[in-house]
Amino acid sequence: MWRRLNREDLERVNPLLPEEERHHFGFSWRVYKDYEILPLDGYERPRLDEEDEYIQAARQGTHEEPECAKVYDPLIDTPYLFLDFARVVERKDNPYLALMDWVSVYGLLGYTPRNPQYSKERTLGEQWMDSFKPPKRYDDRGGPWDTLYLIGAEAYQTNEALRLYEAVLSSDEEKLEREIFSGEYPDLEEERRKLLEDKAAAPGASWIDVLVDSALHQIIEFTIHPIHDFAYPDIGYPPFFIGGGREAPLLTVEGMTRGWQVRNLVGAMHLQFYWLITSGGDISHCKHCNRIISYAPPIPGSDDRKPRRDKEFCDKRCRQNYHYHNRVKPRKPERS
Repeated sequence: MWRRLNREDLERVNPLLPEEERHHFGFSWRVYKDYEILPLDGYERPRLDEEDEYIQAARQGTHEEPECAKVYDPLIDTPYLFLDFARVVERKDNPYLALMDWVSVYGLLGYTPRNPQYSKERTLGEQWMDSFKPPKRYDDRGGPWDTLYLIGAEAYQTNEALRLYEAVLSSDEEKLEREIFSGEYPDLEEERRKLLEDKAAAPGASWIDVLVDSALHQIIEFTIHPIHDFAYPDIGYPPFFIGGGREAPLLTVEGMTRGWQVRNLVGAMHLQFYWLITSGGDISHCKHCNRIISYAPPIPGSDDRKPRRDKEFCDKRCRQNYHYHNRVKPRKPERS
């Protein structure tokens, strides 16, 4: 049975959900009313394509700052962000228009550390200090690093990783071979096939197991570097308030939890995929629809109970459908 991931699969493995009592300061990302496409001429940056252009939020009239359309927390409000971005290139219409539509809903990926058109001049001391540490957050207004080439390349690589992972979950040998040996680089792929065939010939190994191993290595290679660059571990604790008439809660050992933060939208998407692919020990699949069932512990402080390890179905409906198709229906006498 082919396993196609959906939004609920990403929601099930997100450790920041549900909302009750979560210790998460939040990561805000802005979407702007309008975006403009500009040439790269005049900016010193590594050029991947001499004809490339970049995207940034457009100023409105004489205003210095672009007009913001909405602010949201990608890790909480859109736990399926990775999935939606990966599906963009599967649309049959113009991929460029599909990407721009996606940007208009979720915002730019945030490759630009600091947009020079909006930033004030910085002192030499500040520039020197920045060279020793990554920016805490990249610019959601876009800029010279948010090129059409990089956004498109990220979309296609994300889609490739998603298809590989779906093939792994489905244990689909034909699909795995098609994804691993795409025909794009025949000589390299022929050499890889020979290496995998030799590995499959070893005792205890099968061809499907070797294909899964190869696919998972590609998936790890795809996501590990963006996680290192654009996400980082954090310590969660009850927030305190300055003013507003509310006293700050006293911090306790029990109130400190493990958490994550991200630097841009790329980090948010890769962190969502990271949660998905590393939840293998904490997930199962529904016996009826094959969707992911998460066994991850609930958020500290929430009233949710830990899921049972012997849970076999997503919900009561799947249990009833499975029972009907596998127990009741086979026993019904056929009409003559």
